Amino acid sequence: MERGAAMKASLDAGRPVLVEEFPSSADSLGGGIGLDNKVTFGMCRALLDDVVLLSEAEIAAGIRHAYEHEQEILEGAGAVGIAALLANKIPGLRGPVALVLSGRNIDMKVHRHVVNGVADPFGREI
Repeated sequence: MERGAAMKASLDAGRPVLVEEFPSSADSLGGGIGLDNKVTFGMCRALLDDVVLLSEAEIAAGIRHAYEHEQEILEGAGAVGIAALLANKIPGLRGPVALVLSGRNIDMKVHRHVVNGVADPFGREI
């Protein structure tokens, strides 16, 4: 997600930093990591090749695709892998690709609106 991406900002800075938090359909991926972070920052710095940021519209496309093509109901955070692939934000992929699809904590009314293309993941009309 593009908004409130604390780990991305921290990795770019080389140390944990504070970021302004914003509502996101992938809210479980956002928020602060804590300035005294002793575990996840180091793991991410050592193990991640890249961090991909997604717009709310791209996350909505991932939610929609999961439902229409995989018959899965996913919350925003659970659909970010699909969203990144659909948005062509992971260059150089070859061969089989595996994604973890997790998290179904989405209001079903909002989900229906997202799937029908009449609302973003916050339920706001588009």
